[in-house]
Amino acid sequence: MASLVDRLRPRWLLLVIAGIAVVLGAAAALAPTIAGGDGPGRSDGPVTSGASPTAIAAIPSPSPSKSSSAEEAAAAKAKAKAKAKAKAKAKAEAEAAALAAATPVGYAAMNGGTSGGQGAATVHEYVLSAVAGTYGGAGDALYTLLDEHQDRGADEGLVIYVDTTISEENLSESAIDVKDVQHVSILGVGTSGRLDGVGITVTRSHDVVIRNLTIHHVDTGEKDAVSITDHSTNVWVDHNELFSDLSVDEDYYDGLVDVKRNSEYVTISWNYIHDHWKTSLVGHEDDPSLAPDNITYAFNHFQRVNSRVPLVRYAHVHVLNNYFDSIGSSAINARGGAQILVEGNYFYRAGSGEEDSHANQVQGPVGWWYGTDTTGYWNLRDNAFEETAYEHLSSTTDFTVPYDYAALSPGKARAAVLSGAGTGVLNIRP
Repeated sequence: MASLVDRLRPRWLLLVIAGIAVVLGAAAALAPTIAGGDGPGRSDGPVTSGASPTAIAAIPSPSPSKSSSAEEAAAAKAKAKAKAKAKAKAKAEAEAAALAAATPVGYAAMNGGTSGGQGAATVHEYVLSAVAGTYGGAGDALYTLLDEHQDRGADEGLVIYVDTTISEENLSESAIDVKDVQHVSILGVGTSGRLDGVGITVTRSHDVVIRNLTIHHVDTGEKDAVSITDHSTNVWVDHNELFSDLSVDEDYYDGLVDVKRNSEYVTISWNYIHDHWKTSLVGHEDDPSLAPDNITYAFNHFQRVNSRVPLVRYAHVHVLNNYFDSIGSSAINARGGAQILVEGNYFYRAGSGEEDSHANQVQGPVGWWYGTDTTGYWNLRDNAFEETAYEHLSSTTDFTVPYDYAALSPGKARAAVLSGAGTGVLNIRP
């Protein structure tokens, strides 16, 4: 007969096993709570038991305030505006570069064209540099090169790169004379080509290019920055900066670009012309036998100049796609039967708006002012006027030009001029 212990052992084991099961069940029930504790600042490591751990929810970020949302919207708007502005600027620069071709627009492209020394069969090239030679002789060297070119043949060209400053200190003459020669180019390098206080006079010469130079405060010789005179033909004045200042008397300097004495087939283009009294003259006196003819002004920026923008006697002139910016007294002055096509220009604050005592005409973008008994005539085509008296204006001729060209709208012309006029735009290198 089994003992009492033997009889009770299976029951005792069952009770022990049951107790263990109860303990394990309770632990299992508590396990998720331990693993998924959510107190802030807890340092418990990740759960590594076989059971998947309970995910700990991230603390949500606060919703953006109304002020921060407005700031973000303003920043995004400013960024988009800057991007659009940069895109428009790049487009204008590309258009300006395309327009600033190696050949001129207008009258200088006629009569056989104008290419300067680079278009000749044989080309003689020189570089004037403060590094390459004696700085003190740069002006005289330029003068001598032009003088020597008089003895060359009709098929030989002269190209002079100016990579220094020409001034009264290094020039013993009163001006740089391009006289009795043909096929000549005087080209500034980068923004280094400067003529301080001395100008260039083109006399009885043919096929001349003056490009990428800064010429200013000319108080020697005839006091013109550029003078084209005495039957000179096919002259291209392009991408220069020409100026003096308005703090002196109006007669202290003369013109910035003057065309005189039967000269013709001239294009004045892509120049930044500013801060001057008597800006540009076509025809120096009331004598039709001395009148120049066939002049184009295209894509120039005229800024803070007083008058003669230009003054034209007798000649046929095309004023195309220029930006007239803050003209003190009067802009295009037509006298002596001049015929002027004024096309695609942008006039901003052009003229004083006062009446001229001579002809009682409002001094503004176009008119007949300050002397002579005979008016000139103008054909107005697609121009824009801002803060400028223009309501009194209408065309007085149907004159047009005999060459092909592509005109921009006034707004596009202004953008192109602001991007492309003046020095340093062209990549001119020896």
